[in-house]
Amino acid sequence: MTTPTNTTNTTSSTSTTTTTTTSTTTSPSTSSHPPSSTSVSTLDLHNLTYLTPTDDNLQCPICHSPLLDPVTTNCRHTFCAPCIASSLEHSASCPVDRKPLTPDGVSPAPIMVASLVNDLLVLCPNAELGCPTTCARYLLAGHLRDACGFVEVKCSGCDDLVLRKDAAEEDCMHQVLECAYCFESFRRIDMEVHESHCPQILAECPYCTTEQTRATITAHTAACPSAPTLCPASTIGCPWAGARRDLPAHTSLCAFTLLRPVLAAHTARLETLELENRALRKKIDILLPPGRDDDGPVYDDQTIQLLTEQEHLRGDVERLSASLGEMEIKQSMLLMNETLRTKEEMAGMRAAINGMRMQIHWLLTARLQRAGPGPGERAEAGAGSVRRVTEGGAAGSQGVQGDRVKL
Repeated sequence: MTTPTNTTNTTSSTSTTTTTTTSTTTSPSTSSHPPSSTSVSTLDLHNLTYLTPTDDNLQCPICHSPLLDPVTTNCRHTFCAPCIASSLEHSASCPVDRKPLTPDGVSPAPIMVASLVNDLLVLCPNAELGCPTTCARYLLAGHLRDACGFVEVKCSGCDDLVLRKDAAEEDCMHQVLECAYCFESFRRIDMEVHESHCPQILAECPYCTTEQTRATITAHTAACPSAPTLCPASTIGCPWAGARRDLPAHTSLCAFTLLRPVLAAHTARLETLELENRALRKKIDILLPPGRDDDGPVYDDQTIQLLTEQEHLRGDVERLSASLGEMEIKQSMLLMNETLRTKEEMAGMRAAINGMRMQIHWLLTARLQRAGPGPGERAEAGAGSVRRVTEGGAAGSQGVQGDRVKL
């Protein structure tokens, strides 16, 4: 049977066993704010954590949570009273079988159904704050109202809110007090948290048993004369270990310490030789590929020389390929520059031809105006001039186009 342990508005089907599960609902601990206290006025019965598996028949088909104030319809389906009321406001039909349904067709469910859901065990909604109480659902409101120590109530000394477990104190929990170590001011309710990490509280060094403040205990421990330490030459075999105060006397007599610079130089030399050896081994693998059996043929000097020449030729070919690539790039750049220069020259020639055409047109117009013929002849001459100008313009355009073609 699928059991929803987190009774929010979405269906949870993660529990398939009958063991007790205690998964919380929305986890406020993952946010940056501490979880807020829940009281009777803010209690949300749809957002509870049930400790026992819930039967599917006791869940509302709308909110998929255990029934709250269960009611039954004429078509024998059971819902939460608020859920079915909200559904009927939007649609006058049953949410399960879509039969016509009105508020008059809804009646209270049998007492047995209400008793079954009210007897389900739930976790106190203030469990994240520390309340360990578990009780039946119908007892939860009374627990929050009278017994839960993590419900916010008015402080006995002021009007601020404080948890019920802290309100039992005779002094006001919001009273401002001064820390006896760092002399900073904090509320009484926050003083315990502050004292747990106050940097001025004294702490004992684990090596020399002297008292240091928490702010300086780390630096003191790193330099404490009584702290155990190893010889600097322990990496090369010195077995000495003792207090830090005895280290100078030991290093002055330790033979490993005297040999340490020499061994360090030899180690650096060995690392350099290993790198050279790896480079030479790669070259040998190129000349003499691995995988050859011991009984296989042995390359003579002439074959080795040929393989060496082959490697030289391969390097020359790679250099030539790189040079050809560079030449292709340079040639492309030169061709692009020459094309741009040619386009600029063609644009200049087009502009000059257009200017000459405008000057010829102006000269023809001025000559016709100076001729001055009679009215009739003037009209004919004007028409002829217009025709000649038009023909001349067309011929000029054709000539320009021919020039463009030639260019």
